[in-house]
Amino acid sequence: MIVFLDTEFTDLLRPELLSMGLVSLDGRELYVELNLSSDVGISRRRGASNFVLFEGVLDQWDKVPNAVSTEWEMGRRTGEWLLSMSEEASARVEVAFDYPVDFELLALSVRNAGLWEQVRESVLPVNIGALSGSPTGEIAAEECFRDLRKRGLGRHHALADAL
Repeated sequence: MIVFLDTEFTDLLRPELLSMGLVSLDGRELYVELNLSSDVGISRRRGASNFVLFEGVLDQWDKVPNAVSTEWEMGRRTGEWLLSMSEEASARVEVAFDYPVDFELLALSVRNAGLWEQVRESVLPVNIGALSGSPTGEIAAEECFRDLRKRGLGRHHALADAL
């Protein structure tokens, strides 16, 4: 089984997780985003780049029902989702990402929620960065983004980018 991962984070130099989206090939989704009114959320917002603050990341918050979570809940929900996917498939889940920091932030989040020891045996990270930048990948991404506008999601929303 393969799932696609994307995250949004504070900035490139010191990335801290803001949101995470995972999507399986059969369409199952998990999306979690940090509660920006919590102490952690306020701190991360202060440390976010101008791109995150003003160019299409934070203005897409609160678009997915039941996504707002504490930092701990983000990791716990993600870990439990991955474990259930692995159990259902009776195999490791391939977690595909186009930027290594995405998987690093997933692992840190799940670790901080106390599930990494279980999850790391159930997942296999797969870097697809070279594929996502290809012409075929770009065409597929544009078609997907066009469809996602119907859901109110756009580029730089972690769930939209995972799709």
